[in-house]
Amino acid sequence: MEIEALVEDLEFDESVVGFDELRDQVEQLVQREQIDDLRLELEMVLQGGESQRSGLENAWLYEQLGDAYLAQGREEQAVEAYRSSAQLQPRDMDVALKLSELLSKHDNYEEALEVARLMLLNHRGQLQDDELAELYRQIGQLYEGQGDFEQARMAYEKALVKQPGDTEALTGLLRVVAEVGDPGDVVEARLKLIRGLDEVQARSQALVGLGEDWIEKFNDPGRALDTFEEAVNEWPRNEEAIARIVEVAGELGDWRRVCRGLFTLHLLADDPEQKAEYLIQSSDVARQKLWEPEKALAGYNKALQWDPTRLDAFTAITAILVDARDWDSLEEAYVELISTNAEEPDTDDHLMAVLWEKLGDLYTEHLQRIDDAIFAYSQAVEYAPGRDDIRQHIVELAEDREEHLDVAAEQLRVLISEHPDNTDWIDRIGRVYLRREEVDKAFCMFRALQAMGTRLDAKPAKFLERFESKTFQSIQGQINPSMLKRHIFAQGMSSTLNNCFSLLKQGLEQWVGESRRQLGLGWRDDVDMSEPLALVNIYKDIGAALGYVDLPTLWRRPDQRGLINGALAKGGLIVGDELLGSGRERHIAFVVAKQLFLYLDPFYLAAIRPLNDLKAFFLLGVALVRPETGLADKFGDQKTYKKAYKELRKNIKGTDRQELKNCVEQLTRDGDEVDIGPWIESVEDSANRVGLLFCDSLEVARECLRDEPRSISERSVDRRMEALVEYSLSERYLSLRPQLGTTVA
Repeated sequence: MEIEALVEDLEFDESVVGFDELRDQVEQLVQREQIDDLRLELEMVLQGGESQRSGLENAWLYEQLGDAYLAQGREEQAVEAYRSSAQLQPRDMDVALKLSELLSKHDNYEEALEVARLMLLNHRGQLQDDELAELYRQIGQLYEGQGDFEQARMAYEKALVKQPGDTEALTGLLRVVAEVGDPGDVVEARLKLIRGLDEVQARSQALVGLGEDWIEKFNDPGRALDTFEEAVNEWPRNEEAIARIVEVAGELGDWRRVCRGLFTLHLLADDPEQKAEYLIQSSDVARQKLWEPEKALAGYNKALQWDPTRLDAFTAITAILVDARDWDSLEEAYVELISTNAEEPDTDDHLMAVLWEKLGDLYTEHLQRIDDAIFAYSQAVEYAPGRDDIRQHIVELAEDREEHLDVAAEQLRVLISEHPDNTDWIDRIGRVYLRREEVDKAFCMFRALQAMGTRLDAKPAKFLERFESKTFQSIQGQINPSMLKRHIFAQGMSSTLNNCFSLLKQGLEQWVGESRRQLGLGWRDDVDMSEPLALVNIYKDIGAALGYVDLPTLWRRPDQRGLINGALAKGGLIVGDELLGSGRERHIAFVVAKQLFLYLDPFYLAAIRPLNDLKAFFLLGVALVRPETGLADKFGDQKTYKKAYKELRKNIKGTDRQELKNCVEQLTRDGDEVDIGPWIESVEDSANRVGLLFCDSLEVARECLRDEPRSISERSVDRRMEALVEYSLSERYLSLRPQLGTTVA
């Protein structure tokens, strides 16, 4: 029904319309691109009766129908339509070509060839050379599709006779010759193709292909090399041809061509790193194969301008200049490369360290400019702080030169800070300090060596004996909080934990305190601070230096060892008769200074309670300010801590509780587990440092640590002394002594 409706809508009736009018209407439908209407009309017209029209007229209509089918992608129907047209008009060239192409596309090579041969038979005399060339080329493609390469070759050659520059025919000929021809035919075919190309780039690429044929077909790399160069002459920017010249010339040992090719590739490259790479390769050939060091040197220098990080290029430069013993040029090369790299936005620290080190070696070994060598090595360790070997080399050069003793001292300080157990470096810096007349620093170095068990030479030993004091010396001024933080507090000392335990001390002071009666102390057992005793005088002196306005009461208990925090409910320290009546001032100074430091609020609990209690106190503080954690319930069955928690709730209120909350929030930012252990050790180390500042003797400090009634941490005396000796070597300690007036000279 749809077809009938369409037929009724047609604008003309074949039975009453003549062919001329029919042609006009078909052409109008073609122009309007009404392909469906056109196809249906032609199908109806051709079904209606071919006898009413001549063969030529029907042939034309079938051709139009084939075109319509082809426009709709209906290739099989198009083939049938073109066949019908060709049968009616065998000499129609256009129809034959269309039919042949479609048949070939569907691998119907035999029928396609028959159509093409008929065209040739019917039209050879009337066709122009370019038309004949097109027909022969199509025949060649059909034979090639059938696998008949000999026939295809002849067809392509006939096409080229009619049109020598036919690129498609040349390419086809090259394909089939490669299948059936000998190598000479392949070369000849390529040459024909090359001569027929108009574009220089196309000719150049074709010559590259011909060069490959010389290698693969003839095993003649020499002819290939000439052909690749001919390709470059055609198109100088043919990087593929140049790269093949480099490869083949390298295989043949033609290093001049290799060198020149690599240099040319550097000129063509856009990327600076690639330019440097080609230049370095070219220079390597010039240096190693052509024995032209000056040419290689120029190439390496140019490469470094493109990529200053290429240490291999610089290594080659140094080798060339070393061989030539041209030390001045080598220095210039180092300085230039260092300057270039220093200006890079992302400086390569490793490269800079190597360059400065090598420059230092040059100054030391060849130019004998030790001052410059020291400077260069010092720059090297700025870029490579972990290079202890360079630091040692600086020390070896500097410690024998008066004008560079400061450099030797600086490097030795760094080495000692990293390796405080190296007695050789400590001894050497002590001697440097002596030569610089920094007597106090030298004294501290040799004293530390002695404390480490090192046997001193006669001169250091005598020097130490000369300045070693036997009596207590007051410090100048006060040790203020800034000094504590900058010069005394040990690593691991958390100011937040200090604040936290200071607040906890306020809340627990009465709860942890003992009555005097429980400790066997009467109301008359306090020490008379007006008595002319060494301990009393030192106690008052150190208390003032530590900023005490009201010193803790000193209580006397005859059998007490040393001086301790008695944890008295009303405060105070307890001293025994042995220390009270002692005349060993420096021992008294260490003990008093340490205990008065530990009596300060942040450290009070750490001095009187074991680590487990301190952990519990901290958790009680967390429970107080963060009740949502439920920690308070965990202590519900422990009467002791339950009472402590009540004391905290009662005594820490208002702004104090808010401050405690702030501390807890900072400390528990990453979880409720807070490691108190490192803080305890830092408190103990800091207290020992304060003791050292006032007694000014490592040996006295060791003896006092051995005699202590209890240690805050579980470390041995030796471990605690190691930490104290290390501190006595530090710049923090050495720079504090002049501020306190405790230097020996």
